[in-house]
Amino acid sequence: MPRRIVIIQGHPDAKAPHLCDALATEYEAGARAGGHTVSRYDLARIRFPLLGSEEEFEHKAVPESLRPAMAAIEAADHIVIVFPLWLGTMPALVKGFLEQVLRPGEAFA
Repeated sequence: MPRRIVIIQGHPDAKAPHLCDALATEYEAGARAGGHTVSRYDLARIRFPLLGSEEEFEHKAVPESLRPAMAAIEAADHIVIVFPLWLGTMPALVKGFLEQVLRPGEAFA
């Protein structure tokens, strides 16, 4: 059964090649070959502001630059997030992206 797959490539350096780009590219190729619909978002190529307060998180509108990714995530059957470990966790760019698209009233009640 074909699935809607979203790939979020979260390496903060937009210059390829790097391992995260290669992993996302190969996953995308395999998914498409398997008949799935794939949307891919390379976070280093999307400009968006970071949230600065709880007020912004709860009440500020999601930036227009992230609305397509948010809609794709909402419609997805499967989500793949690829990122390098920096200081033992995800890069700030990935965290900032997740804070923007996983908002109250959007991703949860």
